[in-house]
Amino acid sequence: MMKKMLCLLVFVLLLPVAALAEDSVAPVLTYRELVDWAEGFIARARTAQPLNDPSQHLTPDGYEYIYDFATLYGDTPQMSADTVITAVVITSSEENGPRNVNVGNAMSVVVDAYYNENPSLLGTKDAAVLYAVDQLPESAQWAQVLREGQRVKRIQYAVHEQYATGGEGYTDAGVIYTMNENRVIAIRVYGLDSRIGLDVVNNVMYTAMVTALEKSYAQVPFSYNGEELEVFSAKDLVFSGINFLNITPDEAIALLGEPLKDEWVDNGDDGYIRVQTFASCELIYIFNEERTQGHVYMLAINADGLEGPRAVRIGDSYASVYNRFRNGEGEFQEDGTEVLYGAEGAGEFGTAIYGYDASVMARYGFILEDGRTVVLQMEFTVMECTGIMLYVE
Repeated sequence: MMKKMLCLLVFVLLLPVAALAEDSVAPVLTYRELVDWAEGFIARARTAQPLNDPSQHLTPDGYEYIYDFATLYGDTPQMSADTVITAVVITSSEENGPRNVNVGNAMSVVVDAYYNENPSLLGTKDAAVLYAVDQLPESAQWAQVLREGQRVKRIQYAVHEQYATGGEGYTDAGVIYTMNENRVIAIRVYGLDSRIGLDVVNNVMYTAMVTALEKSYAQVPFSYNGEELEVFSAKDLVFSGINFLNITPDEAIALLGEPLKDEWVDNGDDGYIRVQTFASCELIYIFNEERTQGHVYMLAINADGLEGPRAVRIGDSYASVYNRFRNGEGEFQEDGTEVLYGAEGAGEFGTAIYGYDASVMARYGFILEDGRTVVLQMEFTVMECTGIMLYVE
């Protein structure tokens, strides 16, 4: 039954092999290129003295050999011509990684270096499959991104080949890019001597293909060239299941659970204000005197747990947020304000006000068809997001 499902998923999700080779900008990872890349480091290690005593550093990957150019893992406590190297890790930007993707490179450099069927990183908040290529019984390859929302933690490319093992099982090798703030901080080539059976490969591929069916979450466009990005607009007001302009108190409860507080405040001749306080945010509505008609006025996110427009969260760095919004069209002013684009009060705009204490106030806005202005305001303390406010003027 599992094999039948697997075949069906292959048919639905994967291009024919000929089409894959014809259409892909870059090929899938192969075991041969991993071995060829690792050989250069192995040769250097055999003529150098490690900075540590490998016999005192036995890990699940083998004995650890630390050099100034890389860290290698082998099956003997002393490096020799017979030592089998199982993994190589580099953390220096001066060393070339597989496909010339280096430490310090942006996430886009990584994904552009390999075949990719999922450029928008559609998946879940936890993972997105980049490709899953089943050419069994000869080989199978897959790649995925592991993340916490927009915070990509790891990009992994795996290869399972039968030919490379001489028919004795399949390789279980690959490369892992450890990420932080959208950049590579470490590269690990693993499994250079690992072998697994066909049943394990089938299970791994089945899991990858099932995961690839998930399309509930995507990566927000990110660019170091801010003029490539779109301005803040009405489509940014739908996020985390919330349609900001149209949300009602009942819908908020359905999405966010029972509020910690739900209060009505007399607003004099202007009617009433209703304030719903949830664990991670607060919603404020303006109602008429009869409390029968109302509309949302403000959403304030004050704790991590809810993603706002463009998936911004409490705790995000200013750099990561800056590169999700249009910028680069304006200039710096003497009062510490950067005009990102447009002009406040005159339509679409983006501004950032920088403080001497490493604080930032970022504001983006646009005018609705009914003449009201929507403003997204984010506060950063020591360049980390500490408050998100979305309101209608």
